[in-house]
Amino acid sequence: MPAGRHLVVDSDSHVFESAAIWDQYLDPAYRAAARSAFSYRLADDGRVAVTLNGKPAPPMNRGPLNRQAIWRPGMTPEQIGDIDPRRPCPINPGAQDAKARLADMDEMGIDRAVLFPTLFAEYFPLVEDPYIAASLARAYNDWIANFCRAAPARLYPVAVLPLQDVTFAIDELRRTAAAGFKASFVRPSFFQGRFLNHPDYDRLWAEAERIGTAVCIHPSPGTANPQWASQGAFVERVASNLRIGHNIAEAIAPFMDNATALTAFAFCGHMETFPKLKLVFAHSGASWVVLALEKAETYLTFFMIDKVCLEPEKIFFKRNYLVTFSPWESSITRLHDIVENIGAWGSRYPNHDAAPPADTERKLSAAKVPPAVIARFMGANAAAIYGMAPA
Repeated sequence: MPAGRHLVVDSDSHVFESAAIWDQYLDPAYRAAARSAFSYRLADDGRVAVTLNGKPAPPMNRGPLNRQAIWRPGMTPEQIGDIDPRRPCPINPGAQDAKARLADMDEMGIDRAVLFPTLFAEYFPLVEDPYIAASLARAYNDWIANFCRAAPARLYPVAVLPLQDVTFAIDELRRTAAAGFKASFVRPSFFQGRFLNHPDYDRLWAEAERIGTAVCIHPSPGTANPQWASQGAFVERVASNLRIGHNIAEAIAPFMDNATALTAFAFCGHMETFPKLKLVFAHSGASWVVLALEKAETYLTFFMIDKVCLEPEKIFFKRNYLVTFSPWESSITRLHDIVENIGAWGSRYPNHDAAPPADTERKLSAAKVPPAVIARFMGANAAAIYGMAPA
């Protein structure tokens, strides 16, 4: 990092899972069963064909264009908009190859990146068999760990946890933490009929708090899921009359799902019970947080729920929490004094709506956000939560 420049941490970037997870990293004893439970292949027309619990799963995209893995440094929104969604487009190699990823980071001006899954975010929570879910989680985590060994000081893996069984999730949390993972991925959806505020998960939160690993509440669009799993499927049903040719849930569902998780935590006393837990709300923006906390306070006061703080925002902003925002979130310039200590920029690379850090820094500077706050947004806040070495 050049002298005088602040640290830039990409707090919300993604990989697109390699077939090697199933071919090389999966326990051979589970390989056949796991492929039936959750796997994917590229169809002849370029579509990503996913198998889930023994049946073909709905695709994440309506056409063959894999919008989750096509953005490359230098691409503009106009260029993305000009891509024909009816035709397949090669994915960015940086979505699956560490060397290509590091080259893209250099071109974008990113020092470090936190890596989240894509297909494992959308489909993995719906795997029914807990034993197979545990084997798939281990395979993914071993693959992403090996991916990040290319530059361990720059690439930070986020572990997938098999919440289908709490004991298995705790085992994988401990295993990955011992291997050096700084964070774990949890989607704000139902696992075996349980949402994240279910008492069964208290053991998991307590263990994450004890170990000191960050728990990242990271939504997925949910377009390929049943309506009970995420708001995304409902949004797509509403949008079916729009006839715009592609899904729109990813624009709305992430903050709806994360707001649901935060509201559930506020009403069940999660923040009070686990005061030292590192918690990250990723891939959903930062603007919704203020409204969600305000609404929670209004109704908590109305119902006077016992043993729960009636003013959750007084707790939220004092905890070891992080909320990521996207390059296009203009409202962050008006909320910077509220979220200055918990906000963190994320590129959304290699999704189609990604953008480099310079775009966000120019926007923040033009709005006269103080340079010290910009530095916290662009890297320092994330580095603190994830225990990254100083710049």
